[in-house]
Amino acid sequence: MNHSSFPVIRNRLLIFALVSSVSLIVLLLLPQVGAAQDPVLPSATPEALPGLELFAERCANCHGETGQGDGALIQQAGQTAPMPFDAAYISAAMPSVMFQQITNGEAAVGMPPFGPASSNPIDDAGRWNLVAAVYSLATSPESVSAGEAVYSTECAACHGDTGAGDGPDAATTEPPAPALNDVTYWFNRSNETVIADLAPGAIPAHTYELAEADLRAVVDFARTFSYGYANPAALNEPIPVGIISGSLTNGTTGETLGETEVSLRAFTPEFEETLTLTTTTGIDGNFRFDVADVPPNWIYIAGATFGGLNFSSGANQLSRESASLDLPITVFDKTSDPAGVNIGQLHVVMEFVEDVVQVSQLYIVNNAEDAVFVGTTGDPAQGVVEVAIPEGAQNLEFLRTFGGMQSFLPANDFVQTARGWADPMPLRPGDGALTLLVRYTLPYTSGMSIAHPIFYPTATSTIILPDAGVKVANSPWVEQEPQAFGQGETFLNYLGPGVPAGETITIKLEGRPSLVTDTSGATVANRDQTTELLIGGGALLLSAVGGIFLWRAWQKRSAAGDDEEWDEEPAPEAQVAGADELLHAIADLDNRFEAGEIDEATYQAQRAELKQQLAAIWSATAGS
Repeated sequence: MNHSSFPVIRNRLLIFALVSSVSLIVLLLLPQVGAAQDPVLPSATPEALPGLELFAERCANCHGETGQGDGALIQQAGQTAPMPFDAAYISAAMPSVMFQQITNGEAAVGMPPFGPASSNPIDDAGRWNLVAAVYSLATSPESVSAGEAVYSTECAACHGDTGAGDGPDAATTEPPAPALNDVTYWFNRSNETVIADLAPGAIPAHTYELAEADLRAVVDFARTFSYGYANPAALNEPIPVGIISGSLTNGTTGETLGETEVSLRAFTPEFEETLTLTTTTGIDGNFRFDVADVPPNWIYIAGATFGGLNFSSGANQLSRESASLDLPITVFDKTSDPAGVNIGQLHVVMEFVEDVVQVSQLYIVNNAEDAVFVGTTGDPAQGVVEVAIPEGAQNLEFLRTFGGMQSFLPANDFVQTARGWADPMPLRPGDGALTLLVRYTLPYTSGMSIAHPIFYPTATSTIILPDAGVKVANSPWVEQEPQAFGQGETFLNYLGPGVPAGETITIKLEGRPSLVTDTSGATVANRDQTTELLIGGGALLLSAVGGIFLWRAWQKRSAAGDDEEWDEEPAPEAQVAGADELLHAIADLDNRFEAGEIDEATYQAQRAELKQQLAAIWSATAGS
């Protein structure tokens, strides 16, 4: 049996997280046809092209690229698709209502606010541009073109070429032709309302009758007097000219770095590197790249090498609305002093399998110094961040993650040191600079002590294990109320104090697992036979990653006895930083494969995992 692979609860928790994300879908409710209310008006004409770009960034993960309700999150979660943005939708939609729904959300359908109440709000102009984008997605260019032809022959004489009500026959029209470029007219009316107003005989000046298709087409066109229509296909057209610039700064000293080489790398949506340019900073530390006729979906990162280490800017994209990017790069000096290294959080998750206990220890490592820690020897290859392993540990694994805790990648480059094991990756400044998962197994029958030193000051510590007859019996661990999850699964959790550097952490376990699962996942009683302690895919299974998500949920629900506060999911800035690391990891992996350092099977598997993590981060950023 492979003690390092426990997928069932992990998958269940990931699906739960995915469904929670899907609950944030932008579902624009259909307003009542012709409903009258005080109009909400934009301060400037909404433009569909920037709105379509914003839609692709914030909405397409659920609504789909063309607004048909077929976004990736919907399909993965198996949820009911939102109503497609098509002619039927747009015939009853009202701009002022759509804007209010985007701004304030609709709790009844799980739609969050995207206005000031959002944790990642869209400004007024952006929300109006989203309204224009929805109209453009739902209105075909053929309908607009056909409507323009009808308007030219049947309407322009009174309403004018631009809808201003100044056509050559306007002076003799009774009643006067309304100005169709007045947003007040359009933004509190649906297309159905306008069509009803144009019923035969409703307007004396309209002595003609139009076929229904022509009538709908001319209304589609006339509405474009109130917003800037854009063919969605325009999103795929190259950006003619783009400027990508920035400054190169030493974050340790605050100095700018002149006459230093800087590179620009572009990645496709499939995270394939497609462009590499180099330049040299000026004496002021500034740099600039000019690009032409580039696809709008490329992702750019600027980078530089300093002190033998690679540093990068954030990741970003050009847009037609703003065809320039500022990608500043901050580099840091190196330090071999570990004084700034600390463990912000240490989580210990235990699983009982046959005659062993699998221990998963998650370290959230911070670096409080404005310098890159490269290990006490000054040579990262000899180890940077060290961890200790208890005596007798078997099936040792090290894993890292970038930007989140959804999944981990094997860290097979760990090196053994005189007192433990060490990650050779340099530790950048900042909180959460490294998320490290250490997994191992130990023989277990009816009790044992797990002990090992902690090399850096640790702020908080927790233990999570299934409520199956085994308890933590020693101080300073304080047992909390058991917590239930899923279909009756219950878990114990213990809080521990901070741990000073150099002290030993000890966990004393007592008891035999009294509730286990068989190989099919069915719960069975422990008859004191270790061969029946099978948790290979059962209800008591708890992966380390899932345990952390679950622990966060427990903390949010617990009203008493908890002094520790937990943050929500990472802010967009943290997620983007994770995306930067992932893009660099993909590029580094490509380089290693091309250099023959890893075989193709390993390369493809790790690249797929990195792509999955990056896609999840971008989706989370878009949907937040």
